[in-house]
Amino acid sequence: MSKILISYRREDSADVTGRIYDRLVVQFGREAVFKDVDSMPYGVDFRKYLDEQVAKCGVFLAVIERNWMKVKGRKGKSRLEEPGDFVRIEVESALKRDIPIIPVLVGGASIPPADRLPASIQDLSYRHGTVVRPDPDFHRDMDRLIEYLRQQISGLSEPQTKSDNQSKPVLKETKSVAPATPPDMVKVPKGPFLYGDEKTRETIDHDYWIDRYPVTNEKYRAFVSAAGYNNQAYWSPEGWKWKTKKNITSPEYWNDAKWNKADHPVVGVSYYEAEAFSKWAGKRLPTEQEWEKAARGEDGRQYPWGEEFDQARCNSSESGFEQATPVTQYPKGVSPYGCYDMAGNVWEWCASWYDKSQGLRVIRGGSWFDQSEFLRASSRYGLYADYRLNYIGFRLAQDLEP
Repeated sequence: MSKILISYRREDSADVTGRIYDRLVVQFGREAVFKDVDSMPYGVDFRKYLDEQVAKCGVFLAVIERNWMKVKGRKGKSRLEEPGDFVRIEVESALKRDIPIIPVLVGGASIPPADRLPASIQDLSYRHGTVVRPDPDFHRDMDRLIEYLRQQISGLSEPQTKSDNQSKPVLKETKSVAPATPPDMVKVPKGPFLYGDEKTRETIDHDYWIDRYPVTNEKYRAFVSAAGYNNQAYWSPEGWKWKTKKNITSPEYWNDAKWNKADHPVVGVSYYEAEAFSKWAGKRLPTEQEWEKAARGEDGRQYPWGEEFDQARCNSSESGFEQATPVTQYPKGVSPYGCYDMAGNVWEWCASWYDKSQGLRVIRGGSWFDQSEFLRASSRYGLYADYRLNYIGFRLAQDLEP
């Protein structure tokens, strides 16, 4: 996937750029989004490094706030007048390579007139931009930008410099191209598989995507930062009633350092919260049949990796950690389709009811708290939708577009 590079001035737009970055990471994955100096290693030549990052990107977002040109440099002049200014280096590099540049106007800003910009970046004034407003319009504006970026990223060729005698990136033909894989998801094909302890033959009649990893604290943080707990549109009626009555504003262990590490699965989330996050992200919770096929493939194996339990391939009570671990910690424990942590680490909410009484929701996969028998791919358990425990998280599914 081509990268999205976000260029911004920390002095005037750090907060809104952080929110924009969070939304893009949720949609496209962390590796696809570069946020200038926040991502730069210490000790490197920043001029060379920034130029290299721009060369890799497929779309360049220039976040422009009202004070974008007014921030002063060391001699009292605009920072843009300094050849070594980070923003200027990035914009110059993108223009030189004919990389698509989208001015993202925030805080009431407008595109600066060309005669007020250094000659090397005056072409920026002629690029069509988009506006990202504060709440309550922020997510509507971001949805529009994300949809445009999704189309561009799935079709852009690798950017080339003019010195390569190559034309600028163009959209490829899409008539016979398979759907692009969403970031951090894998495809599970339709068809039969062996299901449950009895290994009965079940058939799923549709292809679908499912998350490669459980949803992490880092990804969930974007939902919290986006005021997802305050927007009723993302919640079921039951979930909103529960959230409001209990005054729920974040996961149960959100401020506990033991459970809130960025690359660990989010825990302490109820079914209602998982459901609301899925709607905000434009996805859904998997059914337990979808979850199980993704975990064990078609052959009815006991564990994602095979028939025999292996504590080196998962986080269970036998591992002795007594807490969740990073979602990428067990590459040898992946399922046939490439999903991590479908045995252990955290139980995962599914969309299915546990039984016909429709009082409990299904959880799957076992956790760091459980012994090996509960980590079998066929193991299932039921909980009330409002349970918020430190060994329960979730992952999402998504339908393939026809």
